[in-house]
Amino acid sequence: MITERVFGALSDGREVRLYRIENSFGEYAEICCYGAVIQSVFVPDRNGRLQNAVLSCPAVSDMEKRSFKAATIGRVGNRIAYGRCRLHGEDVQLEISEKPNLLHSGSSNWAYKLFSGEITGENTVTLRHTDMGECGFNDRVEAAVSFTFDDRHTLTIRYEVTPERETVLSPVNHAYFNPGDFSDARELELTLRASALAARGPSGTPEGGLISVDGTPFDFRAGKRLRDNMKKLPLRRRFYDDFYVLDGAEADLPVASLYSPKTGRVINAFTDMQCAIIYTPVGYNYPDASGVKLPPYPAVCIECQFVPNAVNVPEFRSPVFGAGEKLVSETAYEFTVRD
Repeated sequence: MITERVFGALSDGREVRLYRIENSFGEYAEICCYGAVIQSVFVPDRNGRLQNAVLSCPAVSDMEKRSFKAATIGRVGNRIAYGRCRLHGEDVQLEISEKPNLLHSGSSNWAYKLFSGEITGENTVTLRHTDMGECGFNDRVEAAVSFTFDDRHTLTIRYEVTPERETVLSPVNHAYFNPGDFSDARELELTLRASALAARGPSGTPEGGLISVDGTPFDFRAGKRLRDNMKKLPLRRRFYDDFYVLDGAEADLPVASLYSPKTGRVINAFTDMQCAIIYTPVGYNYPDASGVKLPPYPAVCIECQFVPNAVNVPEFRSPVFGAGEKLVSETAYEFTVRD
């Protein structure tokens, strides 16, 4: 069942709508048209109590031009080194939005765009946006992002993006998850099917090569409490913001799992993408949707996309799509409980 309501208005007066997708168990996900944001995912803990599992903002005014929380980033998530790439036979210089790189598509970032919404199925909402090529891309792409929440306790995000000429496409949702109660996320246990990291070059982005996680605090293949591995990180580095190259796509196995011993809730991530970016933000200066000020380490991002800067690194799967060549990709988050 899907219900729709007005969530608020942007500073220019445009109305922002919110869709609630509810399954037959009474669990639900809320999707906001501004930024194609996952506003909430309410699922049960081991005692059957519904709790939100994703960080979001209290109001549209908190989202507008200031937050990436649970927003859909496009046309390219994460970074392109030095804002440079080669497309349609030309060297292209894009904006530099975080020196020395382009981050999250700069001024064209979908996180700050108002999508049009449509109910396209019993439990599916599709949000659409025409990207006119700001940020230096200088071409148009048509984007449709569909959100489905079903009786398998799974939120599936389907991206369908079609360019008018050759361009780079790597959309991703920037959800901040916590299957606990939004206390310290370092107490969560992370399992990740990834044997290697994409090596960072001088730009701080992948520029070629892999680094094995064997024997390092980046190895989560057997499942580790985040705090335990984090204590082993190099001095002055007490967070993760790393580009994991996944160990192949097996449809019936999650690429990542995040477990809260406190609540029993588990978030399993499935994707057809090559990379999962694991990010553990240290904190925020503004509240969650509940209005409560967030503690340090409030959540964990599991961002599934092409390897950042893969447009410039041939060894990784290419995010370049030709004129009329549609990108179709799915990432799903399953919410379960264990003792």
